[in-house]
Amino acid sequence: MDLRITTTPALIGIDRTPGGFDIRQPKADMELNIEHPKVEIHTEHGQVRIDQSQCFAEAGLKSYSELTIDNAAFARQKVMQTIEKIVRQGDQLMAIETGADPIPGQAEENAFLWDDVEVNFDLIPKSRPKIDFVGGTVDIQVKEGRVNLQVQVNKPIVNYTPTKIDIYLRQKNSIQIEYAGSKFNQLG
Repeated sequence: MDLRITTTPALIGIDRTPGGFDIRQPKADMELNIEHPKVEIHTEHGQVRIDQSQCFAEAGLKSYSELTIDNAAFARQKVMQTIEKIVRQGDQLMAIETGADPIPGQAEENAFLWDDVEVNFDLIPKSRPKIDFVGGTVDIQVKEGRVNLQVQVNKPIVNYTPTKIDIYLRQKNSIQIEYAGSKFNQLG
């Protein structure tokens, strides 16, 4: 018997869409605030005080108030000396009954008053000026600076596309059987 058998195999088709993996990392957001340090300096300038009043007073250059005080003291001294002289001479005159004669001595004493004048030679000033230093302070204040740093971390951005695979039957399987002979035997 002549039979012809033809087969067609089954074929599978595969469509593949490739997947993807994309990662992006955004930079972190940073905010930086700087407070600068400060230095404050306060100075009080020094002063030199020179007091020459004693030197001027020794040279005869006095203020009105000092001159008034000195003249009043000098006048008081002269008044007291004169009162003492008058009392002394009065006591001498009261003692006339004792036989003393004080009048010629008193006349001579009162006539020549210029003998009491003193002439001095002196160098001025005798004292040094008074020198004082006042003030001269320095105050330094330091204010610390600060750095404020704020960081916000950004998460990575991940995009994932999975791979897609489609499997399908591209060709069905088949079997064909044909009679290829001229005669067909039939048994009967």
